[in-house]
Amino acid sequence: MYTRLLSVVLIITTFQNTLATETLVFTGIKGAVNSEIGMDVLRKAYSKLGIKIKYRPLPGERALRVANSGKVDGEVFRIANVQKRYKNLIQVPTQINTLPAVAYTKNKEIKIDGWASLKPYRIGIQVGIKFAERGTRAMNPTRVDTNEQLFKMLDSGRIDIAIAAQTNGLKAIKKIKAKQIYSLAPPIDEFPLYHYLHKKNSHLVKKLNAILIKMTQQGEVKAIRDRYLKKLSEE
Repeated sequence: MYTRLLSVVLIITTFQNTLATETLVFTGIKGAVNSEIGMDVLRKAYSKLGIKIKYRPLPGERALRVANSGKVDGEVFRIANVQKRYKNLIQVPTQINTLPAVAYTKNKEIKIDGWASLKPYRIGIQVGIKFAERGTRAMNPTRVDTNEQLFKMLDSGRIDIAIAAQTNGLKAIKKIKAKQIYSLAPPIDEFPLYHYLHKKNSHLVKKLNAILIKMTQQGEVKAIRDRYLKKLSEE
């Protein structure tokens, strides 16, 4: 009897330890600062559930396809409603970041007022960046694989305007050491960003969302983003 009881206790303890060390893997857009911000937010949130997370950076479109396939556990962040196309992904309701969509140019004389005002210009975007693809759908933009390529094209005069997330634009300008690339104000648009889980992890959505709500209310999510913005502006 004692031996049987001991075996049950060992099984339960092993199961609990397995749960405590569970690791989830999320894809994200390679080179995107917002992926780094999102991962910091999610590390803190998932740690409260006793779960560790890992990041798998991939090109934008591929990241979504891999997440949707179930080969990983979800996607770090995307704009709202990508689950309408990628049916296996579940949007966690509370946003984890915000994305100002910014037009970058070498010509400070250009004036913009929303997406339609970009039509007269040669536009460049990164493949797989959904807000940029949707916003420039009728403009036949030049598409490149990386943010760095996009800003090199702008710097060389091959396009008039590069569309990028604010954080990614700041990072790319510093990386290629461009001296005369400017952000046009105001931003073209602004999007809340959400974490997505593959449907196999649907049991986590409610618990994780409750934690994200609390983190937002306590200012933790904003503090993480502000720290990254400060670092980018100081470099």
